[in-house]
Amino acid sequence: MQPPKNEGTKNFTFSKKQSSNFKANCFTPFMASIKCVVLEDDPISKAIMLRLIQQHPDMELLASFSASEAAANWFSLHRNADLLFMDVELNGQSGINLYRSLPYKPEVIFTTAHEDFAYAAFELGAIDYLKKPITQERFARAMERLKTARGTVQPAAQEMFEVPTLFLKEGRSFIRLRLCDVLFFEASRDYIKVVTTEKSHMILMTMSSMMEKLDPEIFLRVGKSYIVNKQKVMGIDNGMLLIDQHRITVSRKLKKTVKASLGIA
Repeated sequence: MQPPKNEGTKNFTFSKKQSSNFKANCFTPFMASIKCVVLEDDPISKAIMLRLIQQHPDMELLASFSASEAAANWFSLHRNADLLFMDVELNGQSGINLYRSLPYKPEVIFTTAHEDFAYAAFELGAIDYLKKPITQERFARAMERLKTARGTVQPAAQEMFEVPTLFLKEGRSFIRLRLCDVLFFEASRDYIKVVTTEKSHMILMTMSSMMEKLDPEIFLRVGKSYIVNKQKVMGIDNGMLLIDQHRITVSRKLKKTVKASLGIA
């Protein structure tokens, strides 16, 4: 498959050994072809990305651009892309701001030579954040993350079954939480303990900031120390909410509000 001739790119090739190893060991096939677009202003980085995409058996390159204006115009006319590979900094402009402004937003993987914008990228729900130079192995891991995020849902139907997620920073890493798996959030000094159905995470954030990120129809503040997932509440006993094996204390001032929100007489 040849890349579209939107713009010229410099020649970049892998050795035969690299290519065969890349195809044989790095990828597990997707259920459907992934239609992607590349926005990269550095010619060498762009050529590498195009070759990586070519080597993937289940990816289809729709277009590639070096200028943000050309990419924005393309997205104003086309809505069939599943994935955008996008440089964070484009000729002095912010790729993140450009993505925010797109009329149609496919899933995105940001690329950059710096790590300064990682938090902003994940706040936008980015699948991954690739630091240059991008290796075959790192690209393969990003594709596995995309595969996990997509599951086996066909591209056209994916949006209908999308599960709400939240990107949070834990230590030096970013984690992607499925909100339906969260039982509750518990304040712990300057941190928040996020308790899910499988494990717990410690996040450096205030409870007020966390509440701003959550859907108030699903998550309920029940005191200074707790935010609970209303869908996980099994009952109430002696003023305490029962969630899985946990007993959550409800503030006296909020008892009536909490009961009303949960539909408890």
